[in-house]
Amino acid sequence: MTPTALPAITLRHVREDDMPLLIRAVTDPAWRGAFAPGRITAPATLWQRFRDNGFSSEDTERLMVVNAEGRVVGDVVHFLAHRYSTAREIGWSIYDPADRCKGYGSAAARALVDYLFRSLPIHRLCCSLSPDNLASARVAQKAGFHCEGLMRGVVFSGGEYLDGEFYGMTREDWRLAAGAFSE
Repeated sequence: MTPTALPAITLRHVREDDMPLLIRAVTDPAWRGAFAPGRITAPATLWQRFRDNGFSSEDTERLMVVNAEGRVVGDVVHFLAHRYSTAREIGWSIYDPADRCKGYGSAAARALVDYLFRSLPIHRLCCSLSPDNLASARVAQKAGFHCEGLMRGVVFSGGEYLDGEFYGMTREDWRLAAGAFSE
């Protein structure tokens, strides 16, 4: 694999047989990693969300990241960033630490960006992350996002308020970057 090549992945909706893996990813501290949100969702709540709408609604959607061998390696999400706009915030997670730093996160984020701009009438995407999360900063940049600023004390985790970096991309940014992604 060349330095700019990304692994082949596909995005698909959550299936019932994905639920044990998804529950482990959400509840296992080793898989959650240091930058996961502070709150752990209960397995019963995850099952209820799956039964309600399969993690796919107008407001939010979770898609599984599947590698070329057909194995689920993580997920991506998108949701309304603001009640007053069509902007969407995105996120990504590669579950097993052994699968991280292999390009899956970058490939998944890029695939989600393409999916959203091609299928929804939105003008802007954003993502927010810890300033210490250098791997996710690289994922965001590889997907075409630009760091737009620092949000001071935006997340409460581990008993303290932590800063967050805010990344953004417009539809025009995506169009301009499309040629670079296809090279």
